Amino acid sequence: MSQSEASFEDIYSSYYKDGKTDGLPIVPPTEERVERMLDGTDLDWGTKLGTLGSREGILTIEKLAVNAVMAGCLPIHMPVLVAGAEALADPKSNAIQASVSTGSWAYLFLVNGPIQEALDINSGTGAFGQGFRSNQTIGRALGLTYKNCAQIHPGEKEMSTLGNPFKFGLLAGENETRSPWEPLHVERGYDEGESTITFAAPQSYLQYLPDNMSAQGVVESMVKYTTPNMIGTKTETANERYEGAQMEVFYALSPYNARELEDFTKAEIKAYLFENAQRPTHEFDSSMSIFLDSAEADGAPAELSPLWGHQFDDPDRINLFVTGGSGRFNAVIGPTLGGPTTKRITLPENWEELLDRYGSELAHDWGAPNE
Repeated sequence: MSQSEASFEDIYSSYYKDGKTDGLPIVPPTEERVERMLDGTDLDWGTKLGTLGSREGILTIEKLAVNAVMAGCLPIHMPVLVAGAEALADPKSNAIQASVSTGSWAYLFLVNGPIQEALDINSGTGAFGQGFRSNQTIGRALGLTYKNCAQIHPGEKEMSTLGNPFKFGLLAGENETRSPWEPLHVERGYDEGESTITFAAPQSYLQYLPDNMSAQGVVESMVKYTTPNMIGTKTETANERYEGAQMEVFYALSPYNARELEDFTKAEIKAYLFENAQRPTHEFDSSMSIFLDSAEADGAPAELSPLWGHQFDDPDRINLFVTGGSGRFNAVIGPTLGGPTTKRITLPENWEELLDRYGSELAHDWGAPNE
């Protein structure tokens, strides 16, 4: 029986049995659907985007398209998916360690540039929440792609002790129109008119309400809610294969709180956090030392150790971005395992035609206008 003849229930059951789903129902990746998905890219179906996981995980455009169909994506999502897959495959991202570690890391994706409006990627109210097709399906497709291409299953390669509910769904746009600063992708060397996707692998996501609504109150709360495991460090042995550790922290600021800080540059805020985010050194030893070099974690100290230490060894280990809608809640996300990786989103030649054909499938009659 062909996929087109098989029932939805039979196909889902078969894919689930083979470990090719995330547990949720999938759209059957029929030949017709996969071919339609490939319309979203100028790249040939056999083009190799990199390796996910170990040697067997060669990722091709065709494999990406199959997982995109399963996740519920549209052909107009393919340019973002290609860039996101390239970010996952970049050795600097250390996505393989995040995918198999006992630490239960998530996949964080942040989208910048004009592609947000074209694909109705939510950067306003509920940016990281439910409801928006692009946010949910792109993140899910990239998670499924890594899982299936690298052949990772719980208890087999994926050894996360608790698991992470954000593994496949932590994607949002940056609310660039309500931010007082340059967007994240501009900080990372891209032009403002370009579209990008940034990947990082955080362990935790903590929301909090600032203690008072002033510039001082906002930054003090950022320090206060940077918990002991939220460290930013790069050890001397860190390299493209990441035998050593590189960790960073992302601060998601609501537009209201970002406005309280509009008189300060991002560099000034990062410098403040670097200087003031300090804790007793024994708290660091008990939280994240297993991810540092063994000589640092286990070696006998050559001299008396300080009682207090900085949570960040460099302001560059700190990332700030604005997202969300009206409200005062912020979030601290991290630490990330590996360096954040940003890739440019390249549109196919038939982009306008694709938008005309599929853009209406992203339209909705619910909710307030995205802001």
